Amino acid sequence: MTERLQSIAPLFPSPYPVKYSACKFKKRDFLIIAYAKSMNSIAPIYIADNTTHAYQLNWSLSLFPKSLIPPVETWLNPLKQASESDSVRILEARSINHQSCQFLVSTKPNVSPSDVVRSIKGRLQHLLQTSVPKAFQRNYGIYSVGESNLDCLSNYVAKQPSRHPMAADHIQHRIESFQFLDKTVNLRSPRASSHGRYLNNVHIVLENRERLHDVSEKTLASIRSMIMRSCAKKEQLLSRIGIVSNHLHILMGCSVDESPREVALALMNNISYALGMKPVLEFSYYVGTFGPYDRGAIRKENC
Repeated sequence: MTERLQSIAPLFPSPYPVKYSACKFKKRDFLIIAYAKSMNSIAPIYIADNTTHAYQLNWSLSLFPKSLIPPVETWLNPLKQASESDSVRILEARSINHQSCQFLVSTKPNVSPSDVVRSIKGRLQHLLQTSVPKAFQRNYGIYSVGESNLDCLSNYVAKQPSRHPMAADHIQHRIESFQFLDKTVNLRSPRASSHGRYLNNVHIVLENRERLHDVSEKTLASIRSMIMRSCAKKEQLLSRIGIVSNHLHILMGCSVDESPREVALALMNNISYALGMKPVLEFSYYVGTFGPYDRGAIRKENC
């Protein structure tokens, strides 16, 4: 219950009841539903304590020194050890002509881009405080990167209906009609925060409980509509939704203060609310970062 309830509270009343006679809910599901009803249907079904996750979250971070700082090799190992306690793992680091310090890091889903900046910048400043009391400028740059770049992921999500075809042509056409793409959304250009520039692009995958296939037009419409409304309310950049009968993919841009876990759980709870406040999704999710360039390109740039 430690997640931000305001971010996962339902956006609007469910438009219609949905029957799930084909899905076998477990005892804990009914307990969760009963608890949610006792809280006027506001309590989230999916929280950090009852969900599992798979993830691949990488970030390229640039900090800008105010003056000359000691060589990387003198502080990198202590910084790695210190940042691990913040769920931030430094994979690579280098200094470029004493003008910037660049890091390639991986994180756990509970860590937002702003958390990464605070962890590395704050702990490195602490390590250097004796020799360089005020080592860094306030501005920074942090950008999401992934195994695949934006173009590859967008093509992959777009092909979901053809990768998971339905036997009946009219059902296949129905699913294809509920795919979503907003060509006006730009996930390539960095966004501005109060002290820096950032990209917080995430790829989220959600599965139906027990891989249940649901091709109801009302269900598909409700899922797509809820995702669109949820992202619009939070001013998130929704680029693409790939919906098939038993799972869905979402590509979106988030604010610098939003963690991947927070975003995924918010979507899961809002989708479940739209479908009758039932645990229709698995108690697990995948979340990964991506950007205009993949991780390999970032590593080559840092060579």
